[in-house]
Amino acid sequence: MRGGRSHKTIGKYALTKWLGSGGMGDVYKAEHIATRQPAAVKILSRADQAARFQNEAYIQASVQHPHIAALYDYVVEEKHPCIVMEYVEGPTLEKLIARHRRLPEDFALRLLKQLVSAVVHLHERDIIHRDLKSCNVKVTSEGNAKLLDFGIAKAAYTPRLTREGYVIGTTYSMAPEQFQNQVGKESDCWALGVLLYEMLTGYRPFDGKSETEIRIRIERGEYMAPDLLIPDLSRASRRIIRKLLIHNPKNRLSAPQLLALLQNPKTSPLERITSWLSELVG
Repeated sequence: MRGGRSHKTIGKYALTKWLGSGGMGDVYKAEHIATRQPAAVKILSRADQAARFQNEAYIQASVQHPHIAALYDYVVEEKHPCIVMEYVEGPTLEKLIARHRRLPEDFALRLLKQLVSAVVHLHERDIIHRDLKSCNVKVTSEGNAKLLDFGIAKAAYTPRLTREGYVIGTTYSMAPEQFQNQVGKESDCWALGVLLYEMLTGYRPFDGKSETEIRIRIERGEYMAPDLLIPDLSRASRRIIRKLLIHNPKNRLSAPQLLALLQNPKTSPLERITSWLSELVG
């Protein structure tokens, strides 16, 4: 089996398929030996990341939400910490976008609403995901989104795990303030704007030949207007993107505000945003 495992059981779970490798270790598909319940098992291979790995388990165990992959167990097998979690059948959002070039607007907004509801759940518990991106979301055959990977998430009780001055996150989805180590809930909202742009256009709003080039574009707020790529994109979606990709975090839509806009069926998205802006200015 790929991934370098010499044995095929982790606690009460039998490993059945290597799924891939991440920054801290390997991920396998597995099933419960007695019940045959499918699961995903993440096995830590870097001893220097043990504290961050345990923090990931703590955070994922503390939340229960239909659009967040559930944590089943945390075990140590032959000195290797392992996270056993819900196995989500389906492609990552990144692969789905690549396969179809871009997603239909109604479907993209449906997925966004699901992800925003998950982010609201996290923020209510003072948890910041810090790595919201399309490869950390899976989409089921029923069209439901599941948020994965809490490897760099931060809760109120999370100890300092990063060296002073070290920037953590994935460059293309990071908010400007993250480069100054000033991450907040608003940073997740910026990342939601990046996600929506990517779903609707098939492109990331901030890209470049190097991470430095991407960072400069983010800090300057330089991105192509989405309607130049997709002329028939609704005004509502364009304005949502614009109100999420605002340089000043205090002026961004919050996750609860965005969820309210997406959930209210009585008015159009444009009318809801206009109302919100009126209240903000007033």
